[in-house]
Amino acid sequence: MPNPFASLVSHHQMFGVTLRTSTVADDVMLRVLLDKLEQLAREREGFIDCQWVLAETCEFSCYWHSQESADGWMNHPMLRRVVSIGNQCWFESYHISAFTVDRQDSHCFPHVDVASMRFPKIETPRGQLVVLGLEHVSLLHDYVNRFKAHLAPWEPERTDDYYSEETCRLRIREMRRDFLNDRGVVLCLLDKAGTRMFAYSNFSRFHRGISQSCELGYSVAADVEGQGYMNECLVAGIHYVTAELNIDRIEACYLPRNQRSGAVLSRLGFEKEGLAKNYLKINGVWEDHVLTALVLR
Repeated sequence: MPNPFASLVSHHQMFGVTLRTSTVADDVMLRVLLDKLEQLAREREGFIDCQWVLAETCEFSCYWHSQESADGWMNHPMLRRVVSIGNQCWFESYHISAFTVDRQDSHCFPHVDVASMRFPKIETPRGQLVVLGLEHVSLLHDYVNRFKAHLAPWEPERTDDYYSEETCRLRIREMRRDFLNDRGVVLCLLDKAGTRMFAYSNFSRFHRGISQSCELGYSVAADVEGQGYMNECLVAGIHYVTAELNIDRIEACYLPRNQRSGAVLSRLGFEKEGLAKNYLKINGVWEDHVLTALVLR
């Protein structure tokens, strides 16, 4: 039976340019540069798509409608600038290559948003748990700014740039990339209409193989604190990462004076495993942290 959603793309070619590097140091500034490079490519005539992965090596590929567009991108000063800075700071060598792609056998699905289907959307009793998209930039911007004073005692020191809309946009791009690259997942609890953000949970630093573990960080809006929203967010999030992402050890830590956070973890089944002295620099001060873990093996 034919697929009612698929329509065959007519036979033609698209053109690609790939930057490959070796021995990458995973630095936040390199990620910012690559994100800027992607934005620049998307604004150019003839652009089709862009994909990049940053791990032990870096691969950054852009696809174009014409050979002329690909050649222009291959020689673009910004691409060369990233290569020059990268050679000095992050990687040992690089290779830029051009190629053609035969699209005779590809399909498009005009009635299905394939990209959005890759990211989870989990219904909860009072809201929805999602990986934020660029349409949610204003929600994240409002959350970090409106509750700045509330969150500051429990977080690292932030510069003014952290609270800008541009940084929120970069953070969301990073969240989505980390999810697609199996590095972690940030799940935010929104209301049913998707018009405000109640809580934030970050399941980060996925360790696969013999570990199958991650680290958990979280926060909740000051105006709904004590109303169960943090628990609602974490119950759904923990179920997702264990059932769908095969993580069965989740580590979390909290400041000894933050008894509310400790109680949240305790209710979820996290057990204390120790005390780390001067573990993290919080709000400008090195602080001890209680170490806990939820083990579901």
